[in-house]
Amino acid sequence: MTDAQAETTVPDRLVSEWQRLSPVSIIYFVLKFIIGFAKQGFQNIAIFGGIFFFSGGDNRLMVVALVALGALVFLIVASVLSYLNFRFRVNKNAFLIHKGVLQKKRLTLSFDRIQNIALKEPLYFRPFGLVNMALESAGSATEEVSLAGIDRRLAEDLRGSVLSTPCDTVVHPGTPAPEAVATPTPDDSTAPLLHHPVAELVRYGLSNNNVWVFAGLAAGAISQIDEKLGDQLRGWLSVPESFISSHSTALVAALFAGIVLFILALLLLGSVIGAIVIYYDYRLSFSDNRFHRLKGLFERSETSLPSGKVQALKISQPWPARLLARSHITLLQVGFSTAYDQPGGATRQAKFIVPSMTDDQIDRLAEKLYPDLNRKQVNFTAVDRLYLKRLFWLTFMTPAALVAALLAGLAGTPWFLLLTLVPVALYPLMRLRYNRHGYWSDGRYIAVRHGLLGHTIVIFPVHKAQAVSVKRSPGQRRKGLATLVVKLAGQTIKLPYIPHRAATGLRDHILRVLATDHTPWM
Repeated sequence: MTDAQAETTVPDRLVSEWQRLSPVSIIYFVLKFIIGFAKQGFQNIAIFGGIFFFSGGDNRLMVVALVALGALVFLIVASVLSYLNFRFRVNKNAFLIHKGVLQKKRLTLSFDRIQNIALKEPLYFRPFGLVNMALESAGSATEEVSLAGIDRRLAEDLRGSVLSTPCDTVVHPGTPAPEAVATPTPDDSTAPLLHHPVAELVRYGLSNNNVWVFAGLAAGAISQIDEKLGDQLRGWLSVPESFISSHSTALVAALFAGIVLFILALLLLGSVIGAIVIYYDYRLSFSDNRFHRLKGLFERSETSLPSGKVQALKISQPWPARLLARSHITLLQVGFSTAYDQPGGATRQAKFIVPSMTDDQIDRLAEKLYPDLNRKQVNFTAVDRLYLKRLFWLTFMTPAALVAALLAGLAGTPWFLLLTLVPVALYPLMRLRYNRHGYWSDGRYIAVRHGLLGHTIVIFPVHKAQAVSVKRSPGQRRKGLATLVVKLAGQTIKLPYIPHRAATGLRDHILRVLATDHTPWM
């Protein structure tokens, strides 16, 4: 943390004594408990289902009513106690929070750790002029603090003061003077970057990966169904057996294909509805070196993110988005991921997502974020073909051959050796993955690309790097290759199988920039 950041303060008029949230926040705590209960899994809901289905005949309604009444009383009491035990105050450079019923918590969140502040306005807060001010801090795995039920004007004043940090304007030795950096004119800076209609959100729902998220949730729900209820469902599903045995294979196959398409259509519909609810009336603008986002149907959310706190720009284009000529943008912040080389890894940090953008819109956004970067000049260099050979032989062919030989020996038949044809059939996909891998750098920025049917591009300024290293396997040494590993704040980026000279050159350049350029990375 720099000295300038440490001196960040709010005006005296915003400094307060200990105070409570609005009593309306009890509704927020009620909904929070309900959502938390649901997130624990469908086994919780199965308890109430079991009570309803298996309680005594005449007493069933009474038992269900008593359980529901008890749950309602517990929910209200817990919410009221959460409200009474929640206090906060604002001093010159931090938020102080006291909360908790059974487990008391004392939090001190300094302003310099806050990445952005989101103002969320649920339907039940709107008549009272209240908002939920969510404070997202650097390095936190989740949203750290929510001040639910504070006056909108107070929240806006606090957000403006906290995010107006000196790091947005301070100039360090070795960095360009402010006039040397291309900045937008006042008229241009206040112009909205985009405003999505519902049709654009439908495109986003059809082209993102939420379909597979819905499929995973559905699979998880099915796996947690009670055993007796599962037997009943299997009984229902066994009804078509007579139909299958009495009709042609083609008709059965057509029926099966229709069921699959129907399920896929339901998943797509769920993804589209989710996109509309979350991103309804999506607006993005840029002013005062900050990105301002407004979104949401039932809960309007206003987020302001200083451009200096963005660690990297992520451009994702899944294969459905390629068909629609759209890409999805994420402004990555501190703690946004744990490993770049694990695309399937869970990411719990709040994301600043800009959905469904055309190339022209991406250029406008990139110009605001990186004024001295010309995205059209980014030409990726392919990694060495040794990466493809390693992917085919070590990752697929060798394990398949070992498993095939073991099964053939145990079963006494050579037919299992046909398993070795699986990697051969998958070779076109491996080739596509190899073709997607690429890297680029102009000395100020580094870009890395990967993917399969679609692609993902991550662009970051060199001065945002936290550490860098060069790794070489024995095979890479023989071929004069290496892997460059660059660590950002919360993410590790790998450039695999590039020439050793290029890897060491980039490493030395990054270390030189880190030693001489003191531009703040936060």
